[in-house]
Amino acid sequence: MASSTSDYTESPEETVVVESNPVKHSLFRSVPFQIAVACGVSFTAPGMWDALGGLGAGGAAEPYAVSAANALVYGLFAIVCVAAGAINNRIGLRYGLALGAIGYPLYGAGLYTNNVSATTWFMLFGSALCGVSAGFFWAAEAAIIIGYPSPRDRAFYLAVWQTAKAAGPIVGGAINLGLNAQRATAGSVGSATYIVFIVIMCLGLPIALCLSPAGKVWRADHTRVVVRKEPTWGAEFRAVGRLLASRRVLLLLPAFFISYFYNGFVSTWLTQYFTVRARAFSSFFTNFAGIFSSFLVAALLDRQSIFIRTRARAAFTAIVAVLIGTWIWASVLQKRFYDAPEAPVFDWFQGGFGSAYALVFFWTFAGQAFQQFLYWLVGQYATDLSSLSHHTGILRGFEALGQTVAWAMQSEGNANHFVSIGLNFGITVLCIPFTWIVLSELDRTHEIKVTEIQETADSADSKQQGNSTPSI
Repeated sequence: MASSTSDYTESPEETVVVESNPVKHSLFRSVPFQIAVACGVSFTAPGMWDALGGLGAGGAAEPYAVSAANALVYGLFAIVCVAAGAINNRIGLRYGLALGAIGYPLYGAGLYTNNVSATTWFMLFGSALCGVSAGFFWAAEAAIIIGYPSPRDRAFYLAVWQTAKAAGPIVGGAINLGLNAQRATAGSVGSATYIVFIVIMCLGLPIALCLSPAGKVWRADHTRVVVRKEPTWGAEFRAVGRLLASRRVLLLLPAFFISYFYNGFVSTWLTQYFTVRARAFSSFFTNFAGIFSSFLVAALLDRQSIFIRTRARAAFTAIVAVLIGTWIWASVLQKRFYDAPEAPVFDWFQGGFGSAYALVFFWTFAGQAFQQFLYWLVGQYATDLSSLSHHTGILRGFEALGQTVAWAMQSEGNANHFVSIGLNFGITVLCIPFTWIVLSELDRTHEIKVTEIQETADSADSKQQGNSTPSI
C-alpha cells in the first residue's frame, strides 16, 4: 500500500515548482503600504486629537472640564483596550482599526460645541464614544506597526509611525497657528480651528479599510506574518488573562502605567502659563521633538551589530535619565511660579518663555521615545501577531489607566501641581528596577519564523496528502 508521504517524496518536480517559481507580490500587500495605511489613520484620527491636546486643554480657556472629559476617554479606553487585543484578533486588525477611527470626530465635535455654547454633556458623550473607539484603535494599530514588519525593521517603522502621528499635530498646529497668531492673550481658540480638525478626523475610517489582512502581507526578507487564533472567544480572553498574570508583564506594568502619565500635566501647564498663540506655537513645534527622538531610538534598537540586550539597556537608560531630569526641572520652575505675586502667562519668545517651554519640548522628546521603546520591547517577546495583539492591548490599556489618573488629577481647579510632579518622578524611578529585570532576560527576538518557501511547501504537502488515497 502506497503512503501519501512516498507519493509526495517520489515526485521531485513538486519541490522544484516551490523553489523555482517565487511568489508574486502586489505593492498593496507590502509592509510599507500597510504602514502607510496605519500612518494615514494615525495622522487623521489620534494625530488631530493630539493637535487639539497640544492647544492646552483642547483649546479651551479653562482646563478643568476638558480634563474631566479626557479622564473619561482614558478610563473607557483602559477597560476596552485590554479586551480589544482579543477582540481584534477575532475580527481582524482591519476592522479593529476601522472601529477605532469612528470615535475621534465625535470627540472633536464635542469640543466644538463646548467651545461655542458650553454644551458639556455632548463633550462628555463624544469623549465616552471616543474612549471606547480608541481602545480598538490603539490595540489594532500597535499590533500592525510592530507585527507586520520583520523584527529587524520594527524600530524604524515605529519611528515612521511616530512621525505620522506627530505630523497630525504639526499640521494641526500650523492651522491653529495661522488662525490664532494674533491672539496674544490667554483664553480659548477660535471655533473655526475645530471645524478643520473634525473634517480631517472623518478621513480615518475610509483609510483604515484599505489595510490588508495579515495573512496576505509579504515582507522583504520573505518571512511571513504568523497569525494564530484561539479556537473560541472564551479561549481568546483566557489567553489575555494568562498573559496579564505572567511574571514578565507584571514587571512591566509600572512602565506601561507611567509612559504617558505626563500628558495630562503638560496640557494644564500649557493652559495656565502660556498665551493662545504660544500654545499654538507649541502644538506645531513640539512634535518635532518626538520625531527626532523616535529616529534616534530606532537607529540604536535596529542596529543588529550590537547585542539586543545591550541595545535595550542603553536606550532605556538614556530615556529615563532625560525624564528624571525634566521632573527635577519642573519642580524648580513650579516653585518659582507659586512664589510669584501672580501666576505668569508667557507669550512666545518673551521673558521666561524659553525655560518654561523647554520642559514641554523635552517631555515630548523623552515621552515619545519611551513609548516607542516599550512597543519594541513587547514586540521582541511576542511569538506571533496574535500574541502581539494581546501584548499591545495590555500595554495600551495600562498606559491609558495611567492617563486616566493623570487627567482626573488635572480636573480639579485647585490641584497642587507638586503632586503631579512628584507622582511622575516617583513612578518613573519605581519602574526602573522592574523593567531592568526584563531587559536582563532579553537575549533574542521570540517571533516564530516562517518563510514563504516553507509556507508554500507546507501548503503543497498538505494538498498532496489530501489528494492521495491509499491503494488496496
